[in-house]
Amino acid sequence: MSRIGLLSRAEWPEPFANAMGAIFGEREPLALMTAVAQSPRAWEKFSGASMSGKGPLDFRHREIVIDRTAAKTGNEYEWGAHITMFAGKAALTEPQVRSLFDGDAYDGNWSEAETALIAATDALLDRKKLSDAEFAALTAHFDTPQVLEVVQLVGFYHSVALVVGALDLQNEAGFTRFPTTD
Repeated sequence: MSRIGLLSRAEWPEPFANAMGAIFGEREPLALMTAVAQSPRAWEKFSGASMSGKGPLDFRHREIVIDRTAAKTGNEYEWGAHITMFAGKAALTEPQVRSLFDGDAYDGNWSEAETALIAATDALLDRKKLSDAEFAALTAHFDTPQVLEVVQLVGFYHSVALVVGALDLQNEAGFTRFPTTD
């Protein structure tokens, strides 16, 4: 469940209820959402930083960054949510999903632009910065708003991993788990 419990539907403040209706319709929202929403301030900060909605990156590129960040931060909860709900829509193949989990940017599963995205994500998580060569590779394929979105996505989903880990959120029922290692 969660170390702090989950906000029940009867307790939802109107702004949160409206947001959940827009995102999930009549389906139950993810536990992550109802856990964070126990504090209106925490929810405001979380939802403001989430960068949901259409941004400068296309859907596939956005998912590559999110999935790689989830894998590299050990966030099985977010990995499961995104692979289950969005990998198909992002046209990620099984070898690509596996590569995002434990592969390499240069393992032959990716276009040049996608290789640059994965390498940049890895560098940001491993070293908290991009080398000149990594930045040049990224900007060869993405404009300034897109580069900023990559950095912010990595930062936000790293933060999500911290929230999930601190609250000990368990995977949603029926969602994909991390692949087993060979």
